[in-house]
Amino acid sequence: MSRIRVAVIGLGAISRTAHLPLIARNAEQFELAALVDLSAERAAGVAARHGVPGSACFRSAAELAEAVEAGRLAVDAAILATAGSHGADTLRLVQAGIRVLAEKPLSYSLAELDALRDAAGSRGIDLADWVRVGYMKEYDPAVARARELLDGVELRAVRVEVMHPLDGAQLAFAHLPAPPADVSGDALAAATATTAAVVDGAVGAELPARLRTLYTNVILGSIVHDIGVLRQLTGGLGEVRIAEHWGARMPGSLHLRGRLARDETPWSIDWHYIDGYPQYRETITFHHEHGTIELEFGVPYVLNLPTVLRVTSAEPGLGATVSESRWMQEEAFENELQALAALVRGERPAGASVDEAEADVRTGQRMLRALARSEDVPLDSRSEAGAAMYIQN
Repeated sequence: MSRIRVAVIGLGAISRTAHLPLIARNAEQFELAALVDLSAERAAGVAARHGVPGSACFRSAAELAEAVEAGRLAVDAAILATAGSHGADTLRLVQAGIRVLAEKPLSYSLAELDALRDAAGSRGIDLADWVRVGYMKEYDPAVARARELLDGVELRAVRVEVMHPLDGAQLAFAHLPAPPADVSGDALAAATATTAAVVDGAVGAELPARLRTLYTNVILGSIVHDIGVLRQLTGGLGEVRIAEHWGARMPGSLHLRGRLARDETPWSIDWHYIDGYPQYRETITFHHEHGTIELEFGVPYVLNLPTVLRVTSAEPGLGATVSESRWMQEEAFENELQALAALVRGERPAGASVDEAEADVRTGQRMLRALARSEDVPLDSRSEAGAAMYIQN
């Protein structure tokens, strides 16, 4: 097969530190065929560095899809890395015959996922053959090995801890240029309004801004990676019993606690955004009847920074063994890119698609409901999260 023609939509930090370098690193297999960004200036700069013609630069996913449908451009797959909700753009790309890897979250609402399914179903499209969600940790070899080790293990507790410094502290190494100045206020407002309408349906237009931000930026913007990993390794998070938020500055700290969906094993998530924290750190710990299995993730923007798998097990007598494994030659984002290639070839690779994205949105809404209960904040009964709360009550 000839090289897979890939469009990158949204040229922010994750595209410039991960997706674009990996497409270039795998140039024998992939061709960077098109670029999309609200900023024509930024798109032109990236295009010049990567040899993409100006005729293959666009302002929106819809413009790209129209060019493909008109036969002006050939694209096999797209990496959708824009800010906000991705449901509508994913559908438009699939309708144009383009396989999609959409960065998380695929959507902030269940309604948008239902619309995506309905429209695809009317065309006889099975989205599991067309769409993957950008949970790169699902493609991490350390996570795959942890899954093997957890098979048949009787868990006692699951714990997640995330220490999140300022975004700039994680990206200083990349020397990214300043944000572009050529995006009009109207264009930004239109993009923001589209996602805002989706969020309104999910959690209600009157939800206090702080809780709304925790839902979009923290729960479905960051913690969703852990939700996805735990869905993959344990079958998913079930009941959310406790939720607390604190901290003088947003987004502050978030504590969540509940029980796994498959049994009564307790889980907890502690997420802390601390401006001056020295380095991003994320750990997922599984305590079981005979020891501990721990995953320690590093800065996600740094390629080939291996996840550490740490296993503690008992030895005869009073002894204990602690082993550490690292996969230096595998990159999770690169494995994710290979999964996108498999979609183009007509295969069905492992990884989250629309059904898994729905499960994660439902978990995120349970977390929001727990937060609202803890602060005595009513949820609009017409919203998805609010309707579920009143049904439960």
